[in-house]
Amino acid sequence: SAENRAQVGHGIKAMRRSGKIPGVVYGHNIAATSIQINERELWGVLRKVGRNSLITLNIAGASGPRMALAREVQRDPVTRALLHIDFYEVSMTEKILAKVRIVVVGDAVSPDIKSGAGVLLQEKSTIDIECLPADLFDTITIDISASKIGEVFRIKDLQIPDGVSVRENLEDEVVRIQRFVEAKVEEVVVETSEVEVIEKGKKEDEEAE
Repeated sequence: SAENRAQVGHGIKAMRRSGKIPGVVYGHNIAATSIQINERELWGVLRKVGRNSLITLNIAGASGPRMALAREVQRDPVTRALLHIDFYEVSMTEKILAKVRIVVVGDAVSPDIKSGAGVLLQEKSTIDIECLPADLFDTITIDISASKIGEVFRIKDLQIPDGVSVRENLEDEVVRIQRFVEAKVEEVVVETSEVEVIEKGKKEDEEAE
């Protein structure tokens, strides 16, 4: 539930003290609307939904509910208190672009990784997709529990739901199981005389100042 908002500037601080959080609803070919939401109710919703979860906004006085995505949530860097939220209103009949997180599971039981012979290298943590709002999802999973050294997963290997198109090169590498090779640290030898010259020059500059 939300209400239209008129407060700006100093009025925003008073609003937050009263337990309301300022926000904006915007979208494609949609005029931006300033709103305010009960802080406790907003926290409850944000704990349940993901970045690509549709939220029904009921704005007081509006002709009907508005479907939106939580796009930008601003928090205090110290207290983590909510400061502001942006909602992107969608049309259920128009495709939109979104990012989906890639989650790798099974590395704890993969024989080669568990033995220490292999190491997991994840090249991409998200992919860009395009779909109707109703087809949105938050994560896509890669199971590597049976994977061996040398195995590579590419975007084309991901299980993409019907109706969803990927907006990236399907040949791009996502995950690779690589043989573990201990890196050798090369010693850098610095001549004492070089250090002394640098220090002496520094002191002379300081004295000149």
